[in-house]
Amino acid sequence: MRETRLWSLHILVIPVIAVLLGMHFAIMHYAPVFYGMSVEKAREFSTMIARGKDVAQFIVYMLLLAAGLYHGMYGARGILRELPLKPWMVKVVDWGMLGIGLAIFALGTYVTWWTFKF
Repeated sequence: MRETRLWSLHILVIPVIAVLLGMHFAIMHYAPVFYGMSVEKAREFSTMIARGKDVAQFIVYMLLLAAGLYHGMYGARGILRELPLKPWMVKVVDWGMLGIGLAIFALGTYVTWWTFKF
């Protein structure tokens, strides 16, 4: 039952990633269209920093990071678990993927928060 829930979440996170990635592209790469500014103004460093400090962008980044990491780490875990592993190695793979995923999420959160703060 637990594995079914994890796999279902793995599949359900795909449209979430697609929507969040679309929002990221809209906010960061199509700013002239959505914000009504010139391309030159949108490419200025100060404008990019201002968009990076937007709370909505911070939330989009954090959700995209979490969804993408879950999807990728669960997929990699599934690939590794298809190998002929001893039972203790299965636990090492499970806990290792969790640890690596949490470390990457912590680093991504730190970098995004540091950028957002300044």
